Parts: sequence; structure tokens; C-alpha cells
Amino acid sequence: MLVLALFGLLVGASFAGCASEAYSKSCASCSFDANGRMDQSCSSGYKNSGITCTSTSYPIMSTKYAAGQCPQVDSCASELSSCVAQYSSGDDRADCQEGSVSVCYSAADSCTKRAAIACGEVEQQCGPPTFILMGMLALAGFAYYRKN
Repeated sequence: MLVLALFGLLVGASFAGCASEAYSKSCASCSFDANGRMDQSCSSGYKNSGITCTSTSYPIMSTKYAAGQCPQVDSCASELSSCVAQYSSGDDRADCQEGSVSVCYSAADSCTKRAAIACGEVEQQCGPPTFILMGMLALAGFAYYRKN
């Protein structure tokens, strides 16, 4: 659960998904101890790469947030933290395998996109086709219902 909290401040670009991509990469690449806890130094590296991704994806929002002018980012981080607290089992390995917590990071990515637009970021018109997005939502829903 602690490692999931490390990602609490990590929110990113929609659909490309800085937060969800960083979480996914940490699940795939980091080692776990006997209790299912993810290696902290490894996960921190992915967290930092996600923060860099967010800053690069939304430079206007990042600049305004650093100046205290974009509080919407804090709301997204809070929502992510609450979601992870609700769906996390406390076993990072199990959470990575089940995929239920990954829905939280996808939601954080969407929240951050909305925050970026609200903070003056220009919305880009290009993105993945709708059918890809619908497929991702279907997989996330399947993972959630499979857990329950």
C-alpha cells in the first residue's frame, strides 16, 4: 500500500497515461519482497519518470501548478489517493496482477487532462481512436468484476 501512495502525487496525460504507464511499468519491472511489497527504490524511479512525463505533456499546467495557480492538480492527486486506498489489498504484487488498482491511475490521467485544460493548457485534437479507448475501459471493467 505504501508504494501505491508514492504514486499519489503522480498524475499525467490522458490516454497516453503518465500515471498509468508509470504504475504499469513499475509492476512489470520492479521486484517484490516476500510480503508482496514492491522495491521502493525501483518504484521511485518510475514515479519520477511519470512526473517528468506529466511536466513534458502539460508544460503550462506544470508551470502554473509550481506557482500555486493550478489547484485542480491537487484534487486529482487526492482522488487518486482515495481510489487506491479503496481498491488496494495492501499486497502490491497482488494489486499489480489483478489490475483493479490500475483503474485508479487511468482515472487520474483523465482527471489531470481536465485539470490541464482548466489551467490553460491547449487541448490537442489528435489521440487514439475511440475503439481503443473503449477496449481499455472494457478490460478495466472486466478486471474489476473479476476481483469481486
